[in-house]
Amino acid sequence: MRLTGRWLLVLVWSLVCTALSAQTEEVARSYQLEKRYNIFFRINSSLIDEEFAENSRTIMTMREDIENTLKFTNHIPDSILILSTASPDGGVEFNKRLARDRAANTEKLLLSIFPQFEKSNIRVEYLEEDLDGLKQVLKADQNFPQREEMLAVIESDLHPDQKEWALRQCKEGWRTLVSKYIYTLRNSSITISVIGKIDEYTIAEIKRDTIPSIEALTYVPAFEQKFAKIDITRELTQQKYRKTILALRSNLLVPAHNIGLEIPMGNHWSVGADYFFPWYVSERNQWCVEMLGLFMDVKYWFTSGRNEWSADSKLKGHALGLYGGVGYYDFQNKEQGAQGEYVDFGIDYTYALPVAKDKLRLEFNLGVGLIKTWYRPYNPSSDYSDLIKEPGVKYRSSNFVGPTRASISLVWPIHAKVKRNPDQKKINKAGGER
Repeated sequence: MRLTGRWLLVLVWSLVCTALSAQTEEVARSYQLEKRYNIFFRINSSLIDEEFAENSRTIMTMREDIENTLKFTNHIPDSILILSTASPDGGVEFNKRLARDRAANTEKLLLSIFPQFEKSNIRVEYLEEDLDGLKQVLKADQNFPQREEMLAVIESDLHPDQKEWALRQCKEGWRTLVSKYIYTLRNSSITISVIGKIDEYTIAEIKRDTIPSIEALTYVPAFEQKFAKIDITRELTQQKYRKTILALRSNLLVPAHNIGLEIPMGNHWSVGADYFFPWYVSERNQWCVEMLGLFMDVKYWFTSGRNEWSADSKLKGHALGLYGGVGYYDFQNKEQGAQGEYVDFGIDYTYALPVAKDKLRLEFNLGVGLIKTWYRPYNPSSDYSDLIKEPGVKYRSSNFVGPTRASISLVWPIHAKVKRNPDQKKINKAGGER
């Protein structure tokens, strides 16, 4: 049977319509569950503190909600959106880094709770200043002091740093914002989406009290949620800041036989000193490695991006430096030995990464320079009790150019508590305190 062109066109069109109808029916028989949560942060912090506000209850509820939903065999994880913010009481660039770090820490938390949500399904965004959230706060509270003036500032075309200055001039309104609402603008909003497929078997399985509808999961702004009563004013007035004043370190390549300290200076520099005292002698004095050394160094740290220094978190990232030292040594291997002094100086490279939740540093260092030494060779007596030096030889000298310094050090930063934020100059330069 031959088909004319017209009948062939009709047949193709029918097949296309049938496929579209099946696809439409499939879409109609799927649904999306979506819920949002808010994690709140303390001032000047990007760490998730479960003891703050209702974070502990929020995390527990989020875990239970998703685990209960995913029990249904027809439900598959779809996506997670993380939107992190900083409150609009700080410099734009400073707050951008803070919001970015909050988003990164929130992503780590979610992946630890829900490993079934692959990282590719997580979208991370951040806002350096949550002016929209502040606008919602003002619109929701009709009795907010200087409400209209502050709304006018937010909706103006001023630069964000200028907006903050103008908002601070509304002194009564600013005090109300800080004492009651501002912590709610330091948050990570988490939107979790799950896709479900409906078939004849699972329709009877779905219950309204176990799988809420999308309408029941409509997002409630953070400042309208019900929280345990906390005195946020007390937190602000009693805020204590920490400042890294120095750090102790020890080279793990010479275990238990060295100690050093380093003092950070400003946002890029540090000075340090190390004392080495390896003193190893065999039981019968047949060999020994004895050494005393004092070294000093100065480093320039490249502090930017993830290695940005704050007042209480320094001495991390990449650094270039100069070092120099002097010392004494006694090396003996059975029938031969040498005693002498040396000087050592050169340039070095350092990389330090935070470990133990940023409480410690692991520091890698390699230096290239010149060692100049003056020494006297000797031979031990037959019972190794005396050292017999070569007659008529006072000192010999030797030079070495190459790698003269290497270390893998454990660094312990030591902090002091201060009343005033030690980052204040940096904050003022950026546009105010966060």
